[in-house]
Amino acid sequence: MLRAFFSLLMLLFAAQVAVGQSVDDPLYKRWLRKKPQIDSIAIEGNIHFSGSKVRSCLFSRTSDIFRGVKSDRRIRVQRETIMRDTSEVKYLYLSAGFLGVQVSERFEPMLPDSNALVRIIINEGRQFVYSRIVVSGNFEDHFRGEFNKISNRFKSGMPVDPFRLKQAAYDFKSILANNGYPYATTEYAMDTNLTDNLTDIVFFIQADSLVHFGNIKILGADHFDESVARRETTFRPGDVYRRKDIIESQKRLLGTGYYLTLQLFSAAKDSIEGTDRLNPDFILNLKEKNPHYMSIKTGAAQDSIKDLTWTLSAAWGKRNILRSRWLELSAKVSSVIFTEWRILNHSYQIRFTEPWFMGIRMPLTLTGEISPEVKDRVESYRIGSWRVAATTTREIGDKIRLLTGFEYRSVRITGLSPEDQILLRQKEELSNRRKLYLSVVRDSRNNLFTPSVGSLTKANLEYVGGFLGGDDSYTYWEASWARYRRVWPGWIQATRIKAGYVKEFGTSETVPVDARFYIGGANTVRGFKENRLGPLLAEDKPEGANIILIANHEYRYPLVGKLWGSVFGDIGNGYRESAEITWDNLALSYGIGLQFISPAGPVRVDYARRIKTRYISAGYRFHFTILYAF
Repeated sequence: MLRAFFSLLMLLFAAQVAVGQSVDDPLYKRWLRKKPQIDSIAIEGNIHFSGSKVRSCLFSRTSDIFRGVKSDRRIRVQRETIMRDTSEVKYLYLSAGFLGVQVSERFEPMLPDSNALVRIIINEGRQFVYSRIVVSGNFEDHFRGEFNKISNRFKSGMPVDPFRLKQAAYDFKSILANNGYPYATTEYAMDTNLTDNLTDIVFFIQADSLVHFGNIKILGADHFDESVARRETTFRPGDVYRRKDIIESQKRLLGTGYYLTLQLFSAAKDSIEGTDRLNPDFILNLKEKNPHYMSIKTGAAQDSIKDLTWTLSAAWGKRNILRSRWLELSAKVSSVIFTEWRILNHSYQIRFTEPWFMGIRMPLTLTGEISPEVKDRVESYRIGSWRVAATTTREIGDKIRLLTGFEYRSVRITGLSPEDQILLRQKEELSNRRKLYLSVVRDSRNNLFTPSVGSLTKANLEYVGGFLGGDDSYTYWEASWARYRRVWPGWIQATRIKAGYVKEFGTSETVPVDARFYIGGANTVRGFKENRLGPLLAEDKPEGANIILIANHEYRYPLVGKLWGSVFGDIGNGYRESAEITWDNLALSYGIGLQFISPAGPVRVDYARRIKTRYISAGYRFHFTILYAF
């Protein structure tokens, strides 16, 4: 009985659709409220774009195994389905010059299981293309060159794209706003009533009046002096108004670590005759962090001797020592528990930061750390150390960051003869080391974890020992360059070149083991075990290289949702000396990979095959790790 009633109901639905059903029909509304599953999608009226192209941009999706397993809501009719589908189709056509496109959508029941057929009807209309681009209005002549660069984006014969035109109008206004004209207006007009499809685009730009910054009033400065916030702003009263100065000031204020939130806005009256309009004052409303903070961390683990270890660390800090200096005290203790109760190691650190070193926005951090002597777990000797370091950073523009510093480390061993101390220092890499270092980073990537455009350049230099003293003397440098760009829709090309060189000098006969390069594995040359490419000792133990050369090339492309794929090729090796660098002594590998783009970055699995050469055997390896190799 129920089955007969259901079949009759579906026949009624089908009949209503055939004669042009009304969305006000209660049976139809009841069917829609059940969110029927989408069985198929029919596209009608499309000429310029194929049906598959239109379907690819829809919110609606037909069901398959993968979408069914993850319960994708897009395979069922939702309240917003029509709005999102028609918007996506209109965007597709509008960006291709079909300025009068009309799109309608309806859902039709499909017998016998009441699934839905999504029918999209398109009236494409005429396609318009650019004829001439004219920039006119009232503005200073020196802006003409920058305006021409924007207008030259639109070539004669290209389809009219209203979204790019709106972006261009915004770019015109941004140029003026960043050069003292925040009240500038920009509009564009186009004539679509002509008999042919050629369209002239006219931009009308009115610069209005030159504006200067007024005073800054600071609210909410309860724990930190007003001067701390004032020095982070990049504009002063009387400076020519620039929008990017406001944005940069906000970034710098948040970057201090003193404020939870902030608002920086103009207090000007929007009056043509008022003086405030041309010299607006600004209000900086701050919400400060607590100047004091405390943190405690703890955790358990199992060490190499199969004992259970427990680690406890605690830190106390104050952010407004001497107005804006930062002081932090911390301690860390690791102990063996249960099998025996004894301390493995403990250390205590003090760190002081001067955010404006020598009156320049170049934070200087001074660190002192001491690790008191602790008896070895097996032998009778004791090891202790202390370290001091000074580090300063400097940002140049939005992309370049410099870091330089000095570090002094001293290790003390008691309970061993001088000869045994030398052997232990070499075995456990316990050396008195003093070094100067410099790091330069230029980063223009658009995303830290999944970049699609931009580049990343790094250079690290170290001078250890020499006139500074210490047990070791060597120089170290490492440089890398990576570039990212879109090569076709959805595909990203990533390329990296990396090189490094370390060399002992003076009384040192070799470079310390921990200062050498170790390559091979998921993040350097895939297809090899971690750190097993380059010079090896007995039992396949890595020796470390004095020279490395690496090149990587990869194509990344979307598969389904947050799942991406990649194909790659790697080349490189590590060497003891330059005479070993030959073409047949380079390791070559290629492979494919899968990545899941998580909020914490890509989680990836790579399969790589080694190419047989004179010195390298063929083989393959899987790599499972997080983040891209470069």
